[in-house]
Amino acid sequence: MTSSHSNGSSYENRHLHVLQGRRRKNHCAHGNCLLPHPARKKIAIFEADINRPISQWRDNARSKETWDDDCKIFIAETFEKFEVAYGQAEAEGTEIVLVDAQGGGTDLNDAILVNSNFVVLPTALTSLDTDETLETYQHAVKLAMREQISLSAAILKTRVPTGKLTVAQNRTSDLLDKLPAFSNVLHNRNAFEDMKFRGLLHKSLEKTVANPNDKLFAKNFQTAIDEADAIALDILGELED
Repeated sequence: MTSSHSNGSSYENRHLHVLQGRRRKNHCAHGNCLLPHPARKKIAIFEADINRPISQWRDNARSKETWDDDCKIFIAETFEKFEVAYGQAEAEGTEIVLVDAQGGGTDLNDAILVNSNFVVLPTALTSLDTDETLETYQHAVKLAMREQISLSAAILKTRVPTGKLTVAQNRTSDLLDKLPAFSNVLHNRNAFEDMKFRGLLHKSLEKTVANPNDKLFAKNFQTAIDEADAIALDILGELED
């Protein structure tokens, strides 16, 4: 993965900021699967999206007993709520904060960007997703120049077909590779798409392993977890540099 390194932020905790753009519903599951297992790092998610997709994800998971309450969610859709969420997360010993941002270049988004240690820009290999991601990337670069800071960011390719790419997809992938991007990708897998309804990947895996009839599902979950772990390790490496 290639990226520029941040000069730090005004916050003491490390922040992982995920920008999902206007097509947030399509990217939500992919962005959230980057969470390292809570046993390894204490995670908090700041939800700045007024549509509350993360809260809905947690509620669905709790109903299926596939949520881990060590992963905390804090509402942070305004400056005031963000400050309160940060104080609560810090008091609970949070090591990494994942921010699910609002769409667009809002003042709150800009403040989060400036105070982030790392920015992840998920995109599928479609022209619409790529255009929105490039627009967000350009906004982040201009913001960093205006604020005279070094902003660390990378594009994450999601929903990548497991088979051969089309000519258009290859062209889009090559275009994205000219920018800071993860070398690892997230493929188009049912395990990722179903996260909104199933909950955390590792908790879903535990349930499928316990059922002899779900061996195939267990294999699919493990493959998805391996991909997500590779991305998570890349991100943790950036935060620890």
